[in-house]
Amino acid sequence: MQWRLRFSSVKHYNPWLTVPNVKMSNLIAGVFFLIAGTAFGDDFKTIDGKEYKNVRLSRVEPDGIVLITSSGISKVYFTELPKEVRERFHYNEANAAAYSSWEAANQEAFRKQQAELERTLAEKNNKYWTDQQSAKNQHDKLLAPGASAAAADRGQQVEVITHGAQVDITKHLALGNVTVVDFYADWCGPCRQVSPILEQMAKTDPEIVLRKIDIVDWKTAVVRQYSIHSIPQINVYNRGGRLVGTVVGGDIEKVKRYVAQAKTGG
Repeated sequence: MQWRLRFSSVKHYNPWLTVPNVKMSNLIAGVFFLIAGTAFGDDFKTIDGKEYKNVRLSRVEPDGIVLITSSGISKVYFTELPKEVRERFHYNEANAAAYSSWEAANQEAFRKQQAELERTLAEKNNKYWTDQQSAKNQHDKLLAPGASAAAADRGQQVEVITHGAQVDITKHLALGNVTVVDFYADWCGPCRQVSPILEQMAKTDPEIVLRKIDIVDWKTAVVRQYSIHSIPQINVYNRGGRLVGTVVGGDIEKVKRYVAQAKTGG
């Protein structure tokens, strides 16, 4: 049997009551659970053979389950799980669809809010960067041609390039340097442990830049775009913009090995 649960630790929770102006209780009733105090040790297997071993069930949502592993957090949708698992968790297709619609509406509202915030910040920063551009151009003229090109491509050392929206990573690579891309979320504990280390690497090594992608939640456009199922996920690109390797989880030593390889053009 691929799933094991201790239902003595299950606590019922209705999140819709905490969301203003959204009466989701009329659409979904009793389909969201929080699993508290469950130890690691549960196993799950998807219909396509992917296995999640020795994990902890964090919560059950109408359209899937959220698992905590030793290296990160993953959401597995009921459509990916065998029939007996869906039945065990009382999966209801109509409830799942209603929940997905609710999430999509919330995500669209969040996207608009983020776009307005980014527009406001851009307006405030525009004058500053305009003033700085003249000084930067003068500085670049003093550099050797090769160094000037690398400096121009480097951009900011650490930059969040999206909050859930689609993004073309290739447009944010610092050609001539090594680019580390960190897929994360503020609510992800392992991400909060890894991110400061990555930021320190970028700030102390002039050959490394860090681009951060906040997935926000499992339903965002950037999650679908890059098929993100677990976070943290860290991609390392070499000086020419080619992907050298991907690390899922918090294995910093593996990240450092990929960075070293990327520096040599690997």
